[in-house]
Amino acid sequence: MPKPQPCGQNWLAMSPTEKGRLCGQCAKEIHDFSALSWPEIERQQQAHGNTLCGMYAPAQLTYWGQDPPTPAQGACARLAAATTLALTLSALPAPAQTAVAKDSGQAVILRGTVYDVTKEGKSTPLAGVTVLLRGTTLGVSSSQNGHYELSIPYSVEAASAIVFSMVGYRTTELALTPMDSGLQTHDVQLTFDDRNIEVFSVRMPTRMQRAKWTLKRWFSRNKTADS
Repeated sequence: MPKPQPCGQNWLAMSPTEKGRLCGQCAKEIHDFSALSWPEIERQQQAHGNTLCGMYAPAQLTYWGQDPPTPAQGACARLAAATTLALTLSALPAPAQTAVAKDSGQAVILRGTVYDVTKEGKSTPLAGVTVLLRGTTLGVSSSQNGHYELSIPYSVEAASAIVFSMVGYRTTELALTPMDSGLQTHDVQLTFDDRNIEVFSVRMPTRMQRAKWTLKRWFSRNKTADS
């Protein structure tokens, strides 16, 4: 599931709704996902085509694609793969090519790293990118280090392709060509395109921010009452 882009709006300033709050900036309902597990978030998002804006706890955004580790688990929490996504593909660049296994009864293991390429040409690993075998539900998400690994069945036709997509980035396609089974490595670069951003995230306010906001509203009401 693509990671939403931060919008910077103040959750505390929004009007409460049944499922969260209403953003006065864009008039969209912001769902409160801060207390949900990753499977619950994924289930709700996929039921709405991954179009829900949400308020997330900082740990949820940091460990996007998996449940944040508990103190006992530390940094060893396992990454949960996001699958079964509905993709809206824009115009694709000339596709690169990689191998798909011949009729050998084995599979091709496609492995690599997805990078975010800025306008200045700087590359950094990109987490939460959907890596999907086109026309199927076979897919994974890139890890926090941008790594992905996808097993492609030998029965896949050569006309198939791997699609790399993420909200806010230009979709990239990797065409498959027949070849012997085995490990194939392919790194991918995605270019940011803010024209495609449709889903946003709001960061959950801290206790200090909530306390300050409560005091601010209290003083505001008293000032109005006295005038």
